[in-house]
Amino acid sequence: MGTFDAVLFMVIAYACTTVNGNVYFHAKNPNNEWWSHTITYQVYPRSFKDSNDDGIGDLRGIIQKLDHFVDLGIETLWIGPFYKSPMEDMGYDVEDYYKIDPIFGTIADFDELVLEMKKRNLKLVTDFIPNHSSSKCEWFQKSVKREGKYAEYYVWRNASNQNEILKNSKTKPIPPNNWLSIFGGSGWTWHKERQQFYYHQFNEKQPDFNIRNPDVHKELLDIIAFWVDRGVVGFRFDALKHLYESDSFLDEPCIGSEKECATQYFSLNHTYTVDQPETTEIIKEWREFIDNHTRNKNITLSCLIATESYSSVSILMQYYGNSTRPGAQIPFNFELIDVDKHNIIESIDTKIKNWLDNLPENQVANWVVENHDNPRMPTKFSPEMVPLFTALKLSLPGIEVTYYGSEIGMDNTYVRPDQIQDPNNAGHGVGDETRDNERCPMQWDDSINAGFTKGKPWLPVNPNYYKLNVESQKKIPSSNYNFYKKMSQLRETDTLKIGDLQTYNISKSIYILKRSLLEHESYILVMNFGSETETVILSHVVKDLKDELYVYLGSENSAYNIGSIVSTVSSASLTLRPQSVIVLTDKYIEPETINTQNAGTQIGSTLISLLSVFLLLRHFL
Repeated sequence: MGTFDAVLFMVIAYACTTVNGNVYFHAKNPNNEWWSHTITYQVYPRSFKDSNDDGIGDLRGIIQKLDHFVDLGIETLWIGPFYKSPMEDMGYDVEDYYKIDPIFGTIADFDELVLEMKKRNLKLVTDFIPNHSSSKCEWFQKSVKREGKYAEYYVWRNASNQNEILKNSKTKPIPPNNWLSIFGGSGWTWHKERQQFYYHQFNEKQPDFNIRNPDVHKELLDIIAFWVDRGVVGFRFDALKHLYESDSFLDEPCIGSEKECATQYFSLNHTYTVDQPETTEIIKEWREFIDNHTRNKNITLSCLIATESYSSVSILMQYYGNSTRPGAQIPFNFELIDVDKHNIIESIDTKIKNWLDNLPENQVANWVVENHDNPRMPTKFSPEMVPLFTALKLSLPGIEVTYYGSEIGMDNTYVRPDQIQDPNNAGHGVGDETRDNERCPMQWDDSINAGFTKGKPWLPVNPNYYKLNVESQKKIPSSNYNFYKKMSQLRETDTLKIGDLQTYNISKSIYILKRSLLEHESYILVMNFGSETETVILSHVVKDLKDELYVYLGSENSAYNIGSIVSTVSSASLTLRPQSVIVLTDKYIEPETINTQNAGTQIGSTLISLLSVFLLLRHFL
């Protein structure tokens, strides 16, 4: 690889200072790993593409759509859990970690997926669930019977009144402490056969592993090795804040009423069941194992560790590990999921600064705006906001995580009560709405069921699919799809890979982001998140700008065309419509030209129409 090519594949960690009240990040210590600036596309397999018309997406469906990612410039696919499962939590309750669930296909389908992805230089990351299994898992069944090493594979405890139960089998067992389930009610379930309680942070069909057991550690490492050997180059480790519980088994402090603390998860201060210090150590253990395994197997690509944990930024920064013992490369950053819509500019700027300001030296940032557990962005804000968030997330330094369908601006879908599939969040779990709303089928075209399936889809397709779909948007230059594609292409520039970042929070409506690199072109994003048209004189805000800049890209409602010239000094320089975005550069951009063939056709049609009118008038006169 030449020097120029090497530079192209470098991404950096960022140091943070403040300049004139604005956040400023500058390049430091390049990183040339394959994942360092990748777009990671989250495929929710049930909803992506159905190949056999049973109404549920599958692995072969993903294979059919691999060229979609190539066209968008996406390199990494994160595919949700496809392991054998009774689907009590949509696959996050694993019955067998070594098998593909039949609804998704076979191991042969998986192998073909890996092969076809390699042909397209695509990388496969998959979910891994280390906190719990399904109660139908063979290990749990053996643990119930106290068979060999499996006896202590899960968190088992005697009842608080165990002695009374031994004396009288009709005595109602009392849980060992007040720990609750995220889905409501006690986190302890009595098992009659074993005559003990088992703990579950999620539903009762998802028993927690006893992660302090060395045999469980080894079992998890064996699973990791199995999938790495089959071509997986990364794992997203699920629910890590819940991985360990305190071995003191003390009651957690109540912060609500006594009644609330008996059943409502958020009424307790989870001192003993989340974010235990041992979590950061096991991440380092996984990293060491994976690095050694890939090295011993002569696997040239480094294997990526991403983590899912809705923890504080200070805790997530510990997940990175240190120079002596590295940890995860990507502790998922969910800050931008919770942007305050009532104070959007300040909220965005604060969250960007908070992450980059705390980022350890030599580490890479990442950004998540949507996922399968949270409402889609257009639902939270508006459909007009799609290009603004696309421009924002794809221009920030590091890794971007795209949720399926966000490239076309998919919205939440109304799911009737009788259509709900999510058993844990169907109005009686966490939150007021089912998570099914953001998990509905991908909208490929305007055919039946949006081209997702010819059968009955497992969840309803959004009624707007007739106009909001991939194939329709491909044909429209100003569509969300093509806006996303142009921003993806922009990420391939040296400036966005290894350039500096400045942000300008100048009003309640206007947010400006600048990426620059010495001896390279600069890019300036100007976003109007407000409800009114705004005029900006860029030279009054951003220093070291040329008097004129070129439009690299504008949202459909911006009224700016590619290649147009914008003055940075004139009082009538830059006028942005409400909820629009424009991307400017000091590099010459050729203006968009009218298709002369179409123009000639239109002119010819106009002349023919005029001639017809003339002849008609002449006839009557």
